[in-house]
Amino acid sequence: MQRNPAQLKKSVRSTRPAIARSIRVIPIESDRGKLDFGGACHRLFKRLDVFLGGISAQWRSDARQKLKVMVLWRHNQLDPFKGSRPTFENIDVAGLSFHRAKGLEADYTILLDVSEGDYGVPSKIEDNELLNLVMPRPEIFEYAEERQLFYVALTRASRGVFLLTNSEEPSRYIRELSEIAGDNLRSESIDGEPLRQCPACRVGQIVERRGRNNRRFFGCTQYPICDHTLPLT
Repeated sequence: MQRNPAQLKKSVRSTRPAIARSIRVIPIESDRGKLDFGGACHRLFKRLDVFLGGISAQWRSDARQKLKVMVLWRHNQLDPFKGSRPTFENIDVAGLSFHRAKGLEADYTILLDVSEGDYGVPSKIEDNELLNLVMPRPEIFEYAEERQLFYVALTRASRGVFLLTNSEEPSRYIRELSEIAGDNLRSESIDGEPLRQCPACRVGQIVERRGRNNRRFFGCTQYPICDHTLPLT
């Protein structure tokens, strides 16, 4: 948000100790051209429930039997609950849109479809065309309102946030977060396995690939947008 020259400059500091690697980026692979963010979300619920159960002595008390996990989405068609929320031993789950999340807080948040695209983040779909008619002036900084909305969603968590993104078209905000957060941002699979972030584009992952003559090397998953390569060691 501070990259917007019209934004008031603020220095925000938390009163709680920082938690290392509190921002997790999870690329989701498409299955026959379809991205199942709902299914990935439910797998992440189960993973969190097991993990938090294993460290329950660190957080559970008579007044606090479960931790709160809040799922947030930019557009309502991403709602993973479909009217029915699952129950778990160690977490309470809830979900709502970015707009409705302002002022709320959870222990963990899961942001769905933090990707490029019309219905991604930033969204390229106008929520209300009439709104533009009454706005005092158009946005000068690109996606200024969308950037503020994403900031609201990103800052609802006190312990950690998971960004589920299209592996082929991650949001431009992921690169910006990587530049700002440094080592506090981690790329991982839906099951928690660490992924090797591309040092060049900062949104792709370094994986083993095969080139001409069946030559093996390490390359970025964002190829051809990013052509960064590394030799096998």
